[in-house]
Amino acid sequence: MPDAILLSFLGLWLMAAASHKHCREAGVCDPRAKRALRFLGSLALVLAFTTCGTELTGERVVRALGAASVAGVALVLLLSFRPALAFAPLRRALALSRGRTPTSPSAARAVPARVSPAANSRGR
Repeated sequence: MPDAILLSFLGLWLMAAASHKHCREAGVCDPRAKRALRFLGSLALVLAFTTCGTELTGERVVRALGAASVAGVALVLLLSFRPALAFAPLRRALALSRGRTPTSPSAARAVPARVSPAANSRGR
């Protein structure tokens, strides 16, 4: 059952990353990447359904739905508090697959942006 919960969480997480609401936090802008994430998410959900541990009966369906509901609640709680942190591994993987190294938050803070005081004053 824990493997079905983890696979369901992974599938729902990938599908959430491809959704319109969370695509910016996940760093997914390309429609082809969204389709690929949806496909991988549905593949993980099918894999979770097929590896529930029983033969194809009603018990497998109940176990798969139970695992998906536990994973769904955990994902909703995670995305409601820290969506950017939840998709950080996906952003890093996408950046590595594109051939770029992701910038760490500490490196981004080390180089301060130069902004003139007049630009921030807004006419005050």
